[in-house]
Amino acid sequence: MDLRIRALWWSLGLIAVIASACGSADLSVDSTNTASTDEQVSPATDERRRQLEAVENWLYLIDVNLDAATVDEIVESDHDMVVLDFIPSEQQNTDYPMADVVERLHEADGERLVLAYVDIGQAEDYRVYWEPDWRIGDPDWIVADDPDGWEGNYPVAYWRQEWHDVWLDDGGLVSQIVDAGFDGVYLDWVEAYSDDSVATAAVRDDVDPVDQMIDWVAALADTGRDGNPEFIVIAQNAAELAAENADYRAIIDAVAQEQVWFDGAADNDPPGDCPLPRTDDLIDTPAYEASLSDGCLRLYDELPDSTLHVSSEEYLDALTAVRAAGLPVLTVDYATDPDNVAFVLDESRQHGFVPFVGSRLLDEYVPPR
Repeated sequence: MDLRIRALWWSLGLIAVIASACGSADLSVDSTNTASTDEQVSPATDERRRQLEAVENWLYLIDVNLDAATVDEIVESDHDMVVLDFIPSEQQNTDYPMADVVERLHEADGERLVLAYVDIGQAEDYRVYWEPDWRIGDPDWIVADDPDGWEGNYPVAYWRQEWHDVWLDDGGLVSQIVDAGFDGVYLDWVEAYSDDSVATAAVRDDVDPVDQMIDWVAALADTGRDGNPEFIVIAQNAAELAAENADYRAIIDAVAQEQVWFDGAADNDPPGDCPLPRTDDLIDTPAYEASLSDGCLRLYDELPDSTLHVSSEEYLDALTAVRAAGLPVLTVDYATDPDNVAFVLDESRQHGFVPFVGSRLLDEYVPPR
């Protein structure tokens, strides 16, 4: 769930060397296909981006127990866009009335966008597709534990046909999302190509994980748009890919980036308010470490590849390029302290982005602000 740009280039560079020795393709992101505001887009793409440009407040709520009271809060709110988990894909919630909820949210505000959160780079053991005997390495396209401590999440070789079938088959998850009335999808773990275990699996399968991710996002988008030409695709993280690759930008409608200024722990302890180094020259310095609370320092020490070892400056460089190329940009920061929340809202909007700020678990309703 973290975009670790500095670690990404190190890991991809290392794997590229290995791949070269094995006769595999170069795994680096295409840095020659840079952002341009002169790109041509189709009328359908233009309409989707117009809708996203109109978003001023949005809610990010992944809550498998989305009760009637919370739905009422959302209905009555001024949120222009809502990202919800596709709850019927949960093993314990297959009968959840998702279509009814989506319809209510639309009826309350005909302009409100309702998107389904999906993790396209990891298998989750609480989803309906998960088989009881699955584990890491069996099937072999399940390659590792989540590197950031999210229990039950497993990075996958997302180019494999078995994984595609889960999503793209008739009656698969994408068609279910379309049938439920969602306006589109909010894709998590697009940055899977930067995971070391995934990159190793790509060498094994003799594929380029960056190219495969672009193809995978395109396949998901095409399937959704077969059912609804205005089907929106927002990609969370991997902002550097959108900044540098025009083919990828032509597929997606917006980029969302987590932890631009503040992060928290996967177990919600702390739920947020861990500041990233503001600039590159503060990364891993004694002065930065001294600025962290005990909980944030523990997160910093336990996860040496986490976003606390990357600067806000790095994220902003990529996101500014994405915005200059004409794509809407959303930011997701984890903070609860009022001063930190106010800081993020102001900074994000000054950059031309649309912010959301909440706790790390994304399990609480947050009013527009």
